[in-house]
Amino acid sequence: MMDLQYLFASFDGRLNRAKWWVGVVILAIISLAFGLIIELIFGGGFFGGFLATLVALVLFFPTYALCAKRFQDRDKPGKTALYGLVPSLLAGLFDAWGMTGTPAELNGLGWLCMLVNLGVGLWFLIDLGILKGTPGPNNYGGDPLTALT
Repeated sequence: MMDLQYLFASFDGRLNRAKWWVGVVILAIISLAFGLIIELIFGGGFFGGFLATLVALVLFFPTYALCAKRFQDRDKPGKTALYGLVPSLLAGLFDAWGMTGTPAELNGLGWLCMLVNLGVGLWFLIDLGILKGTPGPNNYGGDPLTALT
């Protein structure tokens, strides 16, 4: 059984790729579900944007905890995750506040936000989702895969 509290609320230790992917899927489902509910009930107006902002802020901490432990498995400081998560959060907030144009016609800020999210998404996909962690113990703890063997 997976320890969800450790997965989403702790910054200690390391996380292997499989558990990181499980966490990403859980957070994506939560985010998509709330986003769909907000869009269907409140639309893209001020209150919908406000609720989307709250969801993004609430999900920021568990996302950071998840990614920080995965960076630590790659023997990088957990705060490395902030270099990608903060710009992505800001890009999402600009979009939620209607500052990026429309989906059919992005303005300059919209294109910048799209490029930021694309870049961070590719970086995290490769660094956290594809590349192996440091074999054996590292500065952040023992190898999470040794517990599986």
